[in-house]
Amino acid sequence: MNPPNRSVRNAFSLLELLSGSPDGLVLARLVEASGLPKTTVHRLLGTLTDLDIVCQTGTRYHLNARWQRFGGDQFTAPIVSRDGQTLAGLTLRTRGPVSCDQTAARLRRLVADLASAVSRQIRAS
Repeated sequence: MNPPNRSVRNAFSLLELLSGSPDGLVLARLVEASGLPKTTVHRLLGTLTDLDIVCQTGTRYHLNARWQRFGGDQFTAPIVSRDGQTLAGLTLRTRGPVSCDQTAARLRRLVADLASAVSRQIRAS
């Protein structure tokens, strides 16, 4: 069996990095995290953008919305300050889609409970 094509392997490496970064990544971070040369990363991102798999917003690269579903499900809850301002978000990303509604509901509750606990700690300090 032939080893996988290096370009395909490198492209999937970038897709994996992007799937774990809901806020997107800048080119320098993708180069650093992948260990690939900057020219290779830039060329692959150009191809993935042309194929409408990746999109670029400013200096950040993101998975296109229709491709994000391959990265798993995401559950998010806000962390709020004493005055009710949202300080950050707590996000749990699963490695694959969550197919059971009960499991998804439990994960949603877990993230909400954790965010609430962090918010209480912030308000108490």
